[in-house]
Amino acid sequence: MLKKLYLHHFRNYTQAEMHFSPGVNWITGKNAQGKTNLLEAIYLLSTGRSFRTHQLSQLIQEGAGFFYLEAIIEKEGVEQSLKLSFDGETKKVEYNATSYSHFTPLLGLLPHVLYAPEDSAIVSGSPAFRRKFLDIHLAQIDPLYLHHLARYHKAMRQRNELLKKKSEVAIEPWEETMAHSAEYLMKKRSQIIQDLQTPLQEKMRQLSNGADHLAFNYQSSLPLANHIELFEYWKKNRKKELYVGTTLYGPHRDDVNFTIGDLSVKSFASMGQKHSIIGALRICQWEHFKSHCGDLPFFSVDDFGAHLDQDRQANFQEKLSHLGQIFLTSPTANKEIFQDKKVLEIDSGQMFEKGCT
Repeated sequence: MLKKLYLHHFRNYTQAEMHFSPGVNWITGKNAQGKTNLLEAIYLLSTGRSFRTHQLSQLIQEGAGFFYLEAIIEKEGVEQSLKLSFDGETKKVEYNATSYSHFTPLLGLLPHVLYAPEDSAIVSGSPAFRRKFLDIHLAQIDPLYLHHLARYHKAMRQRNELLKKKSEVAIEPWEETMAHSAEYLMKKRSQIIQDLQTPLQEKMRQLSNGADHLAFNYQSSLPLANHIELFEYWKKNRKKELYVGTTLYGPHRDDVNFTIGDLSVKSFASMGQKHSIIGALRICQWEHFKSHCGDLPFFSVDDFGAHLDQDRQANFQEKLSHLGQIFLTSPTANKEIFQDKKVLEIDSGQMFEKGCT
């Protein structure tokens, strides 16, 4: 549970401190006041990355030289301290009495599920968005997955350099490294799809009042195989890839296919159906995190109420009410929704507590 958060020179927050309820925290305010920035700070504490930019320097307030976040969290009934900063060059994390020079240790510490408008890209965008969903989810519950993901991409970059130079000198060690890590990545991705399949179908039926029958499957550019077979596959296709100068097959080219009935979601689903899929997917993600973690994960919704029609929104709200600590943003807080909630209003990077309703 996140109890308190202090922000300094983060986005439009010069200096702000806020205290949160263990239940629903409804963050209100006009556009461009800092609502999404607050969710971004919480997400950064949970994953070590922003969901809006790859450039950490963009998180530093204009005119400042650094940003600093400090959180008081409660895990298994014990209060703990988490501090994070970046000055444009150096990353620092301090978790209780232990310091780190990178953000990787944050993964898995505070599992976090975020439902944001940008999530529509998971079903409508390029395969990279779906791979990103799988990678961030798995990295929060399996540190070894992140190790193999970084190892695979590092080896692939080295192999691609050799392919561009039309050189096979010392290429096999990189292919062997890729094969070992690719086996792990593909196995874990395939397994998470299997684990989420039935829960996702059920959640989609509930959100759509039984109207939509959803399925999704993992589409690998390589056959699911052990590392020896994968190595032989790359070796066999090396001449072709030397010609084009890049690695054509592997986990970096994999995808996830969503269907309703026999139709592709990407091509034929309505916007309401696509948003329902994301809502169902995020709830399933929360439940999967819960089964792997000692504490309840966070659940955040950016621009609450803007994603679904009235009936689906009511079904989604009912699901949210059972998910522990929640962070919602919207221009105003509906008095009729979530009777027991804490309302916080943001105005120009300043926080005003409106109490509980």
